[in-house]
Amino acid sequence: MSFTLGKEERIKSRKSIENLFREAKAVRSPALLALYHVPTINTEHRLQAMFTVSKKNFKRAHDRNAIKRYLRECYRLQKNILNDLPGPLHLCFTFTGRQLPEYEYVYKKVGAALLEIDRIMKSTPKDETPSQEK
Repeated sequence: MSFTLGKEERIKSRKSIENLFREAKAVRSPALLALYHVPTINTEHRLQAMFTVSKKNFKRAHDRNAIKRYLRECYRLQKNILNDLPGPLHLCFTFTGRQLPEYEYVYKKVGAALLEIDRIMKSTPKDETPSQEK
């Protein structure tokens, strides 16, 4: 089990990002929006993720960077929750809160989102896509 989050595990391709936002399903919690999508393009890594924070809610770049650092760290430590999934998965974590969060709060929210995604992906047959709204 690897607790790393390398460059190859992040979504960087414009095409992949566009597909993720166009076709993704959402898992919402009060301060976190997690989008997930099973990509049709072949990727070298099973799990790829990206992390965003709204400039509208956090004007200062150092606040946005701190929150993204929290999101990356929490995902890195908990991504093993999704190890049992059979195919590739693209994820996008967007922090939607309006206050600078504590690390423990972000850790709980990311863990809950990953557990919910795992539950949804395991409950749907392989031929179907999850029937949750965007």
